[in-house]
Amino acid sequence: MIIFTSAMLALFLGWQVYMTYMANSTEEQEYRVVKRLGDVEIRFYPPANRAAVNVQSREGDFHDIRNRGFRELAGYIFGGNDRGEQIAMTTPVVMDVQASNTGLAGTMAFTMPRNFDMQHKPRPNSQAIAFTTTEPIYAATMSIGGFPNLEEMNNLRDRLLNELKTKGIKHGQKAEYLYYNPPTQIVGRRNEVLVRLIEFSE
Repeated sequence: MIIFTSAMLALFLGWQVYMTYMANSTEEQEYRVVKRLGDVEIRFYPPANRAAVNVQSREGDFHDIRNRGFRELAGYIFGGNDRGEQIAMTTPVVMDVQASNTGLAGTMAFTMPRNFDMQHKPRPNSQAIAFTTTEPIYAATMSIGGFPNLEEMNNLRDRLLNELKTKGIKHGQKAEYLYYNPPTQIVGRRNEVLVRLIEFSE
């Protein structure tokens, strides 16, 4: 029994090391750190290409929105397009969520790889997927580990907005939630709240 338990523990730890390695080797959306103010990190984000899908849940279920949005976008990059072409996964997965008249609504977006050609991209099989190129922005972020639920992400958002208010930094009210790790990774997880800054200069 002890040998079996030790073997399972070693297998689990090995898998987590592998998942952490894979997460660290996945292409990440480009940004530059401008400054750090305690737990707040100020960043500059250059333009990036994104594929996004809007999802609504009548039951107000955040997990439903996240799972359905991920399935749509993952289907596209894993070959659900007119060429059957696979596109490299990047991090983070980006979400914004808000209450709606019918429950809860959200947008999930994947950032396309840097070599993705927007002019000659494969067309998605799903008509729910739309493409956009983001504007260059300055943004503020705060991080949290583990598997935060929507309430915890909302609390982190409120904490970030309060920190920016205290420091006199102008910002928008809309927040994006950034998720960097696959669900099978247990240790070393990274999640962030991002808020766009207004009239910020270096």
